[in-house]
Amino acid sequence: MGTTMEAKVIHALSECIRTDKPAALVTVVATAGSAPGKPGALMVIIGDGTTIGTVGGGSLEHKITTEAIQCIGLGKNKEVSYDLQADAELGMSCGGTVRAFIKVFKAAPQLIIVGAGHIGLELYKIGRLQGFQVVIFDERPELASKERFPEAKLFVVDDLPASLKEYKLHCDCYVTIATASHDTDRLTLEAVIESNASYIGMIGSSSKIRKTFEYLLKKGVQREKIENVFAPMGLNIASIRPEEIAISIIGEILLVKNNGSPEHMRSVKKISIKDAI
Repeated sequence: MGTTMEAKVIHALSECIRTDKPAALVTVVATAGSAPGKPGALMVIIGDGTTIGTVGGGSLEHKITTEAIQCIGLGKNKEVSYDLQADAELGMSCGGTVRAFIKVFKAAPQLIIVGAGHIGLELYKIGRLQGFQVVIFDERPELASKERFPEAKLFVVDDLPASLKEYKLHCDCYVTIATASHDTDRLTLEAVIESNASYIGMIGSSSKIRKTFEYLLKKGVQREKIENVFAPMGLNIASIRPEEIAISIIGEILLVKNNGSPEHMRSVKKISIKDAI
C-alpha cells in the first residue's frame, strides 16, 4: 500500500473519530507463504460498511470486512487469522496464511432522554459531564430546545412511541423514560423494550410499574425482556430532588455500562483498619 493510500486510510479514520462515527482499523500483522496482503497493510471499515484501503482484496477482504462490522457492533477488538489453501474456508489458492488485528473505535455512548422535564434536564447535565452523546425525545417543543439543552446531539419532537420505534437503538444506547404522563411512559417503554439498548429505565411508583408490566405481559412481551427493565430506575441513594434522582440514574447506567457492582469500594478492595496495623 502506497503512502497516498495510507494517508487516505488515516484521514478517513481521523474523520470517523472527529465526527463520532464507529469504525474499525484492520492491520495485517503477519503473513506466511503466498498471500495477497502484506504485513502493515491497512484498511478502515466504517459502521455502514464503507471501506477505505485494502488488505488484499477478494474473499479474504470480504471476510475481514464482515468480521470488522461484527466487531464494531460488539464494540470489541479481535485478532483473526485465515488459511488461504484452496480447500480452506475462503476457497483461495494462494497457499499461505494471513493474520490481522481489528481495532474498533467506538462512538460515544448515547444517553436517550425521553422526557425533557426537570429530571431530563438534570440527566442531560450529568450525562454530558460523563461524555455521553445526548438525544432528547419530547412532544413539547418549548422544552425540547437548543436553549434548554445546548449540547444535545439531536432533538426529536414528535409522537414518542412512533419516533422511538424508528430510531436505531443499539448496544451503546442507554434509554431513560420520564415523560409527562403514565400512558406515554407505558407506550414508550413498549416501543423500546425489544431494542438492543443496553439499558432501559423508567421512572414511577410501584403501582405504576406493576400496571405497566401487566400491560406488557398482556401485549405478549416476553417476561425476560420485562425483567431486564430498570423500573423504577436509579440506585437507592437519592432524595426527591431531581438533581439527586438524576445522579442515582446515571450511577445505575454506569453500573451497567462498566459491568460494575453496587458495593462500596472499601468492600470491593477489602480494606479495613486491620490493614493499617
